[in-house]
Amino acid sequence: MENNIIMLEDEHGCMIEFETIDVFEFNGATYFALLEVMPEGQETDEVLIMKVDGDVESEEAELIMVDDESELEAAFNEFLRRDEEAAE
Repeated sequence: MENNIIMLEDEHGCMIEFETIDVFEFNGATYFALLEVMPEGQETDEVLIMKVDGDVESEEAELIMVDDESELEAAFNEFLRRDEEAAE
């Protein structure tokens, strides 16, 4: 991960740049909060929460989508809590 930017492949095989805005441990798992890097003059506030599959220190680790809605909601709420705490 260089300059907090990672590349992810979408369902169509296109590579999309994301900025890592937070990495956090929650309920025994590691999550990444990501924002899509938008073209000049455009902005997004849609945060993508992804989970680390495997040992976060390992080359084998992968970011995966969180399929369980309750897990995703809990992880997103933890991200919001951390973001609010950092703002204070």
